[in-house]
Amino acid sequence: MAAPTSSPPALFKPFRALGYITDNVPFAVQRRGKETFVTTSVGKNFQVYNCNKLTLSLVGPQLPGDIRCLAAKGDLTFAAVGGDVHEVKRVHRTGVYGGAHDGPVRQLLLLGEHLLSLGGTRLVVWRLGAYSAPERVIELGAGGSFTPTCLTHPDTYLHKVLVGGDVSGGGGSGGGVGPLQLWNYRTGQLLFSFKGWGCGVRCMAPSPALDVVGVGLADGRVVLHNVRYDEQVAAFDNAAGAGLAAEGLLGGGAGTALAAGGSGGAVTALSFRSGAGVPLLAAGGGGGVVTVWNLEERRLHTVIRDAHAGPLLSLHWFAGEPLLMSSAADNSLKHWVFDTGADAAPRLLRFRAGHAAPPTLVRHYGEGGLRLLSAGCDRSFRVFSVHQDQQSRELSQKHLARRAKRLKVAQSDLRLERVVDCDACEVRERDWANVITGHEGDPAAYTWRLAAFSLGDHVLSPPAEELYGQPAAPVTSVALSRCGNFGFVGSASGRIDRYNMQSGLHRGAYYAGPKPADAAAAAGQQQQQAAAGGRRGGGAAPAAAAPPPAHSGAVVGVAADGSNRLLVSVGLDGLMRVWDFRTLQLKSQVSLGGPASRLALHPASGLAAVGLADSSIRLYDVEGPQPRLVRRFRGHADRLTGLALSADSRWCLSAAMDGTLRVWDVPAGQCLQVLRLGAPVTGLSLGPGLDLLATTHVNRRGVYLWSNQALFGAAFAIPHSDAPVPVVRTALPSVLGAATGGGEDLQAGGEEAGSVGRLVQEEDEEDEDGVDSEDEEAEADAARRRAAAAAAAGPAAEAEAAARRRYAGRDPVSGCPLPLAPALVTLSLLPRSQWDSLAHIEVIKARNKPLAPPKKPEAAPFFLPTLPGLSSQPVFDATAGRGADEDEDAEEEREEERRRAGGRGGSAEPDGEAEGEEAGAGPGSRVVKLGGAGGRGGVAAAPASDFVRQLRRAARRAAAAEPGSEAALSAWGPVLGVLRGMSATAIDRELRAIQILEGSSSEAQDVADVAALLDLLAAWLAARRDFEFCQALLSVVLAQQGDVIAARPELAARAAGLKDVVAGGWGRLDGLLQHCRCMVGLFGNLQQ
Repeated sequence: MAAPTSSPPALFKPFRALGYITDNVPFAVQRRGKETFVTTSVGKNFQVYNCNKLTLSLVGPQLPGDIRCLAAKGDLTFAAVGGDVHEVKRVHRTGVYGGAHDGPVRQLLLLGEHLLSLGGTRLVVWRLGAYSAPERVIELGAGGSFTPTCLTHPDTYLHKVLVGGDVSGGGGSGGGVGPLQLWNYRTGQLLFSFKGWGCGVRCMAPSPALDVVGVGLADGRVVLHNVRYDEQVAAFDNAAGAGLAAEGLLGGGAGTALAAGGSGGAVTALSFRSGAGVPLLAAGGGGGVVTVWNLEERRLHTVIRDAHAGPLLSLHWFAGEPLLMSSAADNSLKHWVFDTGADAAPRLLRFRAGHAAPPTLVRHYGEGGLRLLSAGCDRSFRVFSVHQDQQSRELSQKHLARRAKRLKVAQSDLRLERVVDCDACEVRERDWANVITGHEGDPAAYTWRLAAFSLGDHVLSPPAEELYGQPAAPVTSVALSRCGNFGFVGSASGRIDRYNMQSGLHRGAYYAGPKPADAAAAAGQQQQQAAAGGRRGGGAAPAAAAPPPAHSGAVVGVAADGSNRLLVSVGLDGLMRVWDFRTLQLKSQVSLGGPASRLALHPASGLAAVGLADSSIRLYDVEGPQPRLVRRFRGHADRLTGLALSADSRWCLSAAMDGTLRVWDVPAGQCLQVLRLGAPVTGLSLGPGLDLLATTHVNRRGVYLWSNQALFGAAFAIPHSDAPVPVVRTALPSVLGAATGGGEDLQAGGEEAGSVGRLVQEEDEEDEDGVDSEDEEAEADAARRRAAAAAAAGPAAEAEAAARRRYAGRDPVSGCPLPLAPALVTLSLLPRSQWDSLAHIEVIKARNKPLAPPKKPEAAPFFLPTLPGLSSQPVFDATAGRGADEDEDAEEEREEERRRAGGRGGSAEPDGEAEGEEAGAGPGSRVVKLGGAGGRGGVAAAPASDFVRQLRRAARRAAAAEPGSEAALSAWGPVLGVLRGMSATAIDRELRAIQILEGSSSEAQDVADVAALLDLLAAWLAARRDFEFCQALLSVVLAQQGDVIAARPELAARAAGLKDVVAGGWGRLDGLLQHCRCMVGLFGNLQQ
């Protein structure tokens, strides 16, 4: 059910899910050029991997429901959801084939331009691109006697498919018969019905030999059948590999008993090897074992034991290669290579895998929090990368396959038990083991080297003399010191032991009561006396009494502070004890009022959060002589499953089996927000940068990341609330980064934001269209989805969108960013190189100055037009390169200027443009006559540039407006727009062209141009716009025109006003900096 639109925004929003490789759906394989791609399903999304190195290529869009089967052809991927088939081109949904099936779709098959879908009791034939109606619907289960399960297309059989299934009430004893039916899907006719084998058909695969098809049966057999003559070629018993007994696999007594009893397990995957080499058939079933059969000798070739930890879903031999790809329900995809040699055993070449069972523990690793450590019910320990999926892997447990083969046991028998607690420290990652774990029911703790991604050399267990004759109890909690040198292990008996992580040696234990200094020596002396008394026939001396352990119940949490001064522990005895790190002595303790279940310690501040069995949370300050209760939180309705403190100790996060995650504001002492995440949380960890929250959930095999909206969203829109705040319209993140939601929500409100997929990496060879050549209809659908999502988001989304529009607002004339508030300084958002280069233009010009002057060419190039003449020096034609259109534009500009001059009563143009143009050599010439113009024998000015003309027009408009008004400010907008579009060298050239020539006819106009430039900078700096760009312009203007400005009173007055504007701006900024400095100094002195 969708959340109401009036709900406040969630504090944590779905980001993405990690650790999903494949689920319980067979993969789809296609070859494109020289590369092969495999498409796997992960819930409501699909992923495409490049089989060259099993790298992730792209992630498909989020579909309305869970995917049931897949097919791929070129850029198109077909995914069945319920009774509909969704077509996706690359990462965009393009259509839906639906409304023709009477049940869920079981299998898809692509044949040319046709798509065949098998679902319910129907085989539906679709033409690609025709979404409205199928070409043909074939009823397979007439009368309800036949239930189809699979289909395949035999090679060279045009327009024909084989359909296998179960037949009820027909031949065979004790159940259904599994026949084959040959259908012509173009005409819809049943061509032939094959006899059955006494059980149902579960999978089929065409063989490289014509007319021969491999059929996997429900009783574990594989039959090679000639469909042309309806004859059985060969049969292999127990091909599913049920039971690992060799006699069973070889067809002995156990195998015969399994086949006769029908409990051998069904064959779920088949694949034939093609190309040169030994012809092989690979088969698999529910036991996770892959059996490989030699078709020439019709015998078992090899068995890949422990290939997977779940039922086999798909097998695929690569064309012409001794390489087999397999996938199973254990969330893994593997490549097996068969080395040369008739009896060479296959070996694992490469694989991608996630947790085979739901993880129950997750921890951020490192200062940046870019990696995650997770462990779960599959008894594996994994590291996930938040950014690079290729860097995620399982930590090795010391050659499990080799040891299992040597000891002749299953790999699962040698795996460590489920991790119940772990801790890590990256300080000593390159030196020695830096991760410690405790395992369920194991009395020893284990170390791991994360740099080598493997199990460490040391196993931490207390020495026998420290146990005082008592058995070692299972480990319940572990911790590392922040320096990475010491590890702490708490056990179910209440012991807390300390170990050196480099050597693995025991470095003492924490006891609640007094311990004799020579307890170990006394115990050894008593043992010697007992042995001597036994030799003399005397009685044995009594064993030394063991000192009381750290807790009278199991230790549920232990943690060390950041400076190695204190060690904090809590237990089921309802006590929290604080120990001296160095002396191992008890410093203080406090009663919690009930058994503890969780402990989280902030190393820097000494704030300890303790979760109790009654689902309440208490926060203590452990730095003082006695732990002091500072906060008490209540709200959960079931037992706590996770507890964490943020890196700044302002938030406390707790999760419980009531399905809620609560965020507590520690300084305010109240609940900040309650989140319902769809499934109960079993483990949580907040990143050190407070950016991402990682969670694990019940019955979920992935690790889920949530983005902190206090950092990435509108923090002001997140209110304090005790009412449950569900994540809007979603439950959990998907692999794409969007949230997974119910089908009803998607149908009611359109597609989610995750309906568009994600291209993970660009391929080397991309087709002509690429991703950008999507249909316009898909783009229109995306626009409608965004509009629907914006309408459903409510006022909070509108406020957030308005804030984004304010940030993205631009002045329509100048193009500079609009200020968010009148008192705020607004930057230009130009590239730093543009304004920084302008401030250092002299240094850049000096560095780029040529070493030698340019040389005159001996002969002009032949392609430069010249004018005819008798001179030995060529005279170039300046008008040859100009077209007729350019001449017409120049003539129109001159006519426009003449009309303006006539409109002002025939007076001379104030900016000198008319004089410059009349002094020209002609309508098509670019040569300017500078001598004798102006009537006073002075020097005439060159024609004004576009920038100077813009500056003069802006000065006239600003003079006509009221000083300091918005109209006066907007008058300078076009000039700033021109400057923003120029390079640093072009700006320097234009500013240098504004020179005051003494005695020239344009001297007054030049002074006015410099004054206009100063007025421009004063107005723009007073408005606090384009702050850094205007400061760079001011530095260039003062460097070039400083002497002239100081020598002319009218310019000096304007410069004084500009100085006051700049001083006022820097004064405000300096006041803010000094205020911050004083506050930091005040708070720093208070902490001393």
